[in-house]
Amino acid sequence: MRSIHRWARLLAIPLLLISLLSDFLSPSASDLQDLNQFYAPPTLIRFVDYQGRFHWRPFVYRLELVDALDASYQERHDQVFPLEFFCRGYRYQFLGCIPSSRHLLGTRTAGVFHPWGTDALGRDVLARTMAGARNSMMVLLLGIAIYFLLGVTIGASAGIAGGWTDIFLMRFSEFVLALPALYLVLAVRALLPPNMPFWQTVFLTAATLAFVAWPPMARGVRGQILQTKNACFVEAARILGASPWYIFRMHMLPALAPYALAQTAVAAPLFILGEVTLSFLNVGFHDSGASWGTMLRSLTQDPRIFTDFWWNLSPLAFVFAALFCLNGFSRQMSTKSPSQLA
Repeated sequence: MRSIHRWARLLAIPLLLISLLSDFLSPSASDLQDLNQFYAPPTLIRFVDYQGRFHWRPFVYRLELVDALDASYQERHDQVFPLEFFCRGYRYQFLGCIPSSRHLLGTRTAGVFHPWGTDALGRDVLARTMAGARNSMMVLLLGIAIYFLLGVTIGASAGIAGGWTDIFLMRFSEFVLALPALYLVLAVRALLPPNMPFWQTVFLTAATLAFVAWPPMARGVRGQILQTKNACFVEAARILGASPWYIFRMHMLPALAPYALAQTAVAAPLFILGEVTLSFLNVGFHDSGASWGTMLRSLTQDPRIFTDFWWNLSPLAFVFAALFCLNGFSRQMSTKSPSQLA
């Protein structure tokens, strides 16, 4: 178990760096299309040219399409394109706020260097995979925040108010739990506009997943509230004249925080898997927005990806790594005692 946690931490660091620095690490823009470079294979980095001369600086050759039916390419040896560190390229917002045009590795000529090849529309697979990591991370963080607020608010309201409020909220949570999660997500998403701006897509995707996932958190928080509602320290605060809001904020909330944090960690993988599923079914991010789900959707459109254009399978490795990290952290959180989490 400790080795799983260790590997989860080691994988989490590069995933976080990729999601934060996706534009800096990408050699091309994720939405830049070049139909003359569709399904181009990964660009080979060379030190020796076709004449046998050694170059101290690594370089690449331009790929030329020779057969459009089979998507066959060959290198053009008439010109070399040296690779440069911190080269200039397309402009972006570094960390979302600092204008920049520097990239970790690339060439001065755009559209030449594709380390992981291109997709059916000639878009850089590496750039789209990294942009998908950033978008999935935004859905994850926003989703668990909404999930936490919904679960704590509904569960605390049911436990503190009691009576018909408690009965209604718990019966409603049972109703949500009884419905098939995937069909419920699709039904909720179908009520929303099909084409939305990027930030609206991120928010509504996260909110839709949180709306389906909140019942276990709410029911657990309600149980924690009922346990602490009649505790000695709560009764003492009530006798001293403390208001219900003060009692909840100063006494009940710290008591249920360890459970809420552990439950949030357990539910975190659902948001990554849910975002990928929604985008794969074309009800999350669309082709205009880079996402692991939209990239994997092409697997159903061209079966040759499994045999001839295998580089388009790279999002699968990132999805596996993200789920492995989140499951490792959730197992670690669930095995800790409340005193360790506090």
